[in-house]
Amino acid sequence: MKLIILTKDFYNDYCHCNEILKKHDRPYACLAIKTETALFAIPFRHHIKHNYAFYTIGEAGIDFTKAVVITDKKYISSDRPTIESAEFAIIKREEQKIKYLFSKFLNQYRRAMKHRDNPRSKNLLKYSALQYFEDYL
Repeated sequence: MKLIILTKDFYNDYCHCNEILKKHDRPYACLAIKTETALFAIPFRHHIKHNYAFYTIGEAGIDFTKAVVITDKKYISSDRPTIESAEFAIIKREEQKIKYLFSKFLNQYRRAMKHRDNPRSKNLLKYSALQYFEDYL
């Protein structure tokens, strides 16, 4: 796991994807996690109000629903993000737990893909950025 920033190329290539987080004034810091299927970038956010996240301080943390797949190395910026030191310490200390919870989320998303008519599945699929990367799951 490491901290990354996605490049403008990524945002240009996926500009049509409404569930991918974008800010015009600054990039999102992301936590990169490699799984057996892909490399994911999970953005840090504030004011998260759902259970599909790892919370660090208050309502801040990393939002699993807005995770994206890094399909090309050109999408990883050479710039290094900065986050609050207290938040970074929590992320480092809880690395294994984060990997476990994200893996659990991916499994839940995969199950939702198989049951698209289920109302709970519909919401998860509709609001997740992973909908644009299902071929990699």
